[in-house]
Amino acid sequence: MSRHTSKPLPSSLRAAFEADKAHALARQRLNVERIAELMATTPATLYKWLETDAMPINRLAAWEHITRSDHVLRYLAATAHRVVIDIPVGRGADAADVQQLQATLNTAVGALLDFHAGRLDRDGCMAAITGGLEVLAWHRENVRKNDQPELELS
Repeated sequence: MSRHTSKPLPSSLRAAFEADKAHALARQRLNVERIAELMATTPATLYKWLETDAMPINRLAAWEHITRSDHVLRYLAATAHRVVIDIPVGRGADAADVQQLQATLNTAVGALLDFHAGRLDRDGCMAAITGGLEVLAWHRENVRKNDQPELELS
């Protein structure tokens, strides 16, 4: 279930692009030139989009697919006050999954108490609550799809 745990939210669109770019380089050895080639654009154009935080919306899906990272998508969703979850395939959860859910929700409640007591900043509290929402939403969707499971393709 650890794959459903919330990742830290980037603080800006630039940071989100940098995180996706770093992920592509570290995990797939893709530099900007290779990413540009796979996106059917020039490296100069891709560098311009990254420097100005102005990638065309119709290129974001390709960016996410190629970098295999969703920091930009998650940042954009968060600025619109939305939560992004990975849609599960409808497989049953085991005891470890439910224990992880309980721990994540406990952490979120603890963060909320710490925030109201002045021991935790807003961003830390928001990150913990978002993590709890994401994991709970994942389980909700998994229960909904349980009678119609899908094949996991990777």
